[in-house]
Amino acid sequence: MKELVFDSGVVSYSLNGKCEVSFNPADHAFAERFYSAVDEMGKLQDEYAKKAEALQEPGEAFSLARARDAEMGKVLDGLFDAPVCDAVFDSMSLCAFANGFPVWLNLMLSILDEIEANIGDIQKQADPRIAKYKAKYQKYAAKYHK
Repeated sequence: MKELVFDSGVVSYSLNGKCEVSFNPADHAFAERFYSAVDEMGKLQDEYAKKAEALQEPGEAFSLARARDAEMGKVLDGLFDAPVCDAVFDSMSLCAFANGFPVWLNLMLSILDEIEANIGDIQKQADPRIAKYKAKYQKYAAKYHK
């Protein structure tokens, strides 16, 4: 069987050298899933912060944080359709701070940078290629559809 091989735009990324994920950073479907995941994780973080305020015993905060991290981890794993959280964050809380943000948000901001760079560049790359193939098609159309 013949195989057609084409560029799908899928790129593999190493996440802090601990695991690999693959996605097309210019894919609007991935971008939509990404933004949904960011929204959901932000809501979970806020929801659990409100629950933490209502706690009577300080020790309860730890089990609440574990539950929060488990829920947030499912969202991240769902974004990539792969179990990345355990590999990337190990036993660290997803809401641990690094460089002024929770570590889960640092990951999402690095992905956002890739999405923004690629979606912006794709139109610049596509316009000349489309013009080339349009001219080629018009040449054949003129030749065979008289």
